[in-house]
Amino acid sequence: MTNAITLSAAPIGFRTLLGAVGPLLMLLLALPFALHAQGATAVKMARLQDIAIYPWKLAPATVVSLNEAALAAQIKARIDEITVRVGDIVAPGAPLVRLDCTDYRLAQQQAEARLGALEASLALAQRRLERARKLERDQTVSAALLDERETELSVLQADRRGAQVGLDKATLDVSRCVLKSPYRAVVTRRIISVGEFADMGTRLLELLDLEQLEVSAQVTAEDISQVIAASELYFQDASGSYKLRLRVVSPAVTTQTRNQEVRLLFSETAARPGSAGKLTWRSGQPHLPAKLLVQRGNERGFFIDDSGSARFHAVPGAQQGRTTPVTLPLETVIITEGHYGLEDGQAIMPYNPR
Repeated sequence: MTNAITLSAAPIGFRTLLGAVGPLLMLLLALPFALHAQGATAVKMARLQDIAIYPWKLAPATVVSLNEAALAAQIKARIDEITVRVGDIVAPGAPLVRLDCTDYRLAQQQAEARLGALEASLALAQRRLERARKLERDQTVSAALLDERETELSVLQADRRGAQVGLDKATLDVSRCVLKSPYRAVVTRRIISVGEFADMGTRLLELLDLEQLEVSAQVTAEDISQVIAASELYFQDASGSYKLRLRVVSPAVTTQTRNQEVRLLFSETAARPGSAGKLTWRSGQPHLPAKLLVQRGNERGFFIDDSGSARFHAVPGAQQGRTTPVTLPLETVIITEGHYGLEDGQAIMPYNPR
């Protein structure tokens, strides 16, 4: 007994199907040999637009705050109270430090009193001048007396303006007894303690702005044009991915690294200031997979179909194992299989539909 199944023992339907597809199968199997006999190499091909990839590229980036300020005293006074600690987040206008304001409030009251006295003297001088003008019209006083009254009024008006400036200055000093946050910020350092005496210019606290943030990225000069043209830009760090929009590209090139600084703004939510991560963008230039790259002589490139002939297209600067940027039309037919043994000008025939 034998386990072999003969064709005559197969079902009639199977024999019919085998009889129909058998010749076609034999033709497909024989096609590569026929092509070889004709001197053409069988290869697979595809249009660039069907196999092109648009890789994500990246560059090192950091989130920077536009404002990192050290608040300093603008008057001379003792520190009465510090209302915040390191790490506290403060709102715009929130009080941070209170200084002893006794001397400055007294100076303000003194300025108010001086201004009040001058206003009373000014009112009296105005009335005296009006009487002198009336008597001068009646020719009962001399012109010299009228000039004296006018001069007296002018001097008092000037004194009043000076007194008003003194009051404004005293009021400003009083307002400086409380240091307030200029923006939404985090307290990064507390420099002075309660009870110490602060001179003008003494640093009290350090703040980091949490609102005015930018991403600073170092991009190679070769990639700058891609960043400018990119429709999608992101900052990525350990906390997530954040959408960006380009603000400016610095025209200066770093001598050592040949990089240019790119500044970007957050489109929606922002990462934390000081975060280190990477700028990512999708290249707008089509790239070919690394497996299509071959080396011929001292050049690397890939093969394209040129009316039935293989043409080697060199790509200056192409690197083995990396995707290759191309500038050819998207309709260009690329040889995707069978390219390793090809030579420039060799006849080819496809064995797959384009």
